[in-house]
Amino acid sequence: MDDRTKYIGASEAAGVIGLSRWTTPIQIWAEKTGQVLPKDLSDKEEVELGKELEDYVAKRFMRKTGKKVHRVNETLYHPKYPFLGANLDRRVVGENSVLECKTCTVWKYKEWEGEDIPQEYLIQVLHQMAVGGFDKGYIACLIGNHKFVWKEIDRDEQMISDMIKKEVRFWNTFVVPKVIPGQVMASDSETLSKLFPVQHGQEIVLTDEANRIIEIIEALSSDKTALEKQEEQQKNELKLLLGENEIGKTSNYKVTWKLQLSRRLNTEIFKQELPHIYEKYSSPSETRVLRIIPTKGDKNG
Repeated sequence: MDDRTKYIGASEAAGVIGLSRWTTPIQIWAEKTGQVLPKDLSDKEEVELGKELEDYVAKRFMRKTGKKVHRVNETLYHPKYPFLGANLDRRVVGENSVLECKTCTVWKYKEWEGEDIPQEYLIQVLHQMAVGGFDKGYIACLIGNHKFVWKEIDRDEQMISDMIKKEVRFWNTFVVPKVIPGQVMASDSETLSKLFPVQHGQEIVLTDEANRIIEIIEALSSDKTALEKQEEQQKNELKLLLGENEIGKTSNYKVTWKLQLSRRLNTEIFKQELPHIYEKYSSPSETRVLRIIPTKGDKNG
């Protein structure tokens, strides 16, 4: 079985260089070093559908272009850097080129307008070209159930060179010596909690860098509170304009102010009246929560 911890794959390239919306350098580093297990997505409906529709996308590409493609049932590795690998969807017959097959929801149609290609996918195909020495790449996508697009991607030596340098540096600087990358993203909370399980009662002295970060957090928090108040005020302005009306329309928008019924489970009553069921189906979960407590003037420090 292919051990994906031994190499950076094409779908991870954008995450490694910090240009992915779905994964981060720290997440990939944690998986490659074996400190966090990759999420098992094999039973996800969208993943299964994507795999099944891959064949349809490839066939559609052949019908639209007149080209022939075939499956590639092996992992390719970069001739100079064996820790850079690629699993291809298809190779194009009679060309030194590769085809990447994708599916997406209709809501992502704008990402494919004109010559546009989502940057994660562009980087993925460039990585494949770099690893396999391909002169050209194609990407085809089924959007929703009514739109099919395909794009041609020329080999860009400068982009490939810059990308490979960053991937090689990531592997040699962070993965091999198991040194955590310093580039932290907003979506890294879960990974950091897994990497650093709490040591109860253990304490360290933080540097002035921590003070700088805390000051930024407090400033952002103040701005957020002020913006939330402004947002609520503007919503109330709209409510005043609507008055007793449930719906309002402008030249650009439709506004509704409706009654909404919501039901919430009272867990305390549930626990008291059906304790055996509560105990059976409620599972405790732990997560590390960050709190900032001012200590200036605190004699106990």
